[in-house]
Amino acid sequence: MAAVWFSIHRSNLHQAFSCVMGAIEVRNTIAILSHVLFEPAADTIRLRGSNLDMQIDAECEAISVDEEIPFAIPADKFKAILSTLPESAEISFGPGRSKDSITISAGHFRSSVPFLPAADFPLITSKEALEWTSIVGAPLSQALDKAGYALPKTNDRPYLTGFCLHGERGGDGIVVAATDGLSLARVAAATGACPALPSPRNSFPHVILPSRAADSIRKLLDGAGQGCAISVTDAQLAVRLDGVTITTKLIDGIYPEYERVIPPQGDQRIGMKTDNLSASIKRVCVMIDDAKRDALFLRIRDGLVNVDLASLDGGSAHDAISAEIEAPEGLEVSLNGLQVAKTLASISSPQVDFYITPEKRIVVRPIGAPGETYVLSPMVPRFGVER
Repeated sequence: MAAVWFSIHRSNLHQAFSCVMGAIEVRNTIAILSHVLFEPAADTIRLRGSNLDMQIDAECEAISVDEEIPFAIPADKFKAILSTLPESAEISFGPGRSKDSITISAGHFRSSVPFLPAADFPLITSKEALEWTSIVGAPLSQALDKAGYALPKTNDRPYLTGFCLHGERGGDGIVVAATDGLSLARVAAATGACPALPSPRNSFPHVILPSRAADSIRKLLDGAGQGCAISVTDAQLAVRLDGVTITTKLIDGIYPEYERVIPPQGDQRIGMKTDNLSASIKRVCVMIDDAKRDALFLRIRDGLVNVDLASLDGGSAHDAISAEIEAPEGLEVSLNGLQVAKTLASISSPQVDFYITPEKRIVVRPIGAPGETYVLSPMVPRFGVER
């Protein structure tokens, strides 16, 4: 057996390893799931990480491959080693000091690391053949980022803990939606195409993407143009780009047909600069003691939008900003201030329109971003704030 099985540049290896770490839990009670799999073949090395629900594969170019011997080593130990090596290092892998270890070397550095057999590493397989659809990746990444704030923090309703993905009606993009019951985000991604979705079990064709997998997909597709591909089956979704493939199980459930609860925007409108409103709300929300009970008030007074809040311990805050107002004097709505702040943080448009419905729900429309719709539900205040 050769003293060196294969060698690889640290820069190539680090990029691939960083990708697969998104699926690895280093403190997993199942030992193999805290490991990263190395599979040398020809002139490439494939790395794999898995947590049984999501699998990430990443290929990188090798300097040389003398022995195609696969193995799995502890991800946390290898991460620590990799972080200390210089960017220009050439890393070699070979037989270790014992039959249950391998040697990792770079320059004068040597380390003997225990490994587990590659045959023990789990593999997420699909019962159906994957049919890939080419898309533009960046818009999907941006849509996942913009809608992420609306995911619920609890898992009492599992079908809401992920992103709802479906085709854009009358378009060729992918719609990303999320809601926690108080706020809702719907963002249309101009991906240029939408993959064929499984036959719906009801009238709403969609899939539910887990949030952790969505985070890895968002990072992979960030800034990506052409060359991306996506595939969806009844139980899985896969995305690939530049030698990296993310495969995830989908959340088994039926997402509520949320579009039915998006109210008509109506004719009561308040147009504001996004930065001005966001800064005002952040200043006022400093006084929040209990985010679930301290309501933020928006009131139309004297041609301005007044922003008010009073907390349980007697603290209060007031601000006012100019706006384009097409709503009656004295109009008042009470909202969860932190939810409003999170909504505005997801909006990149310089101006935003708030449409107030008769039920005091607010439909938020960013100017110049027709694919984005946000909905804020009213909050029952503990008590009012008079100004």
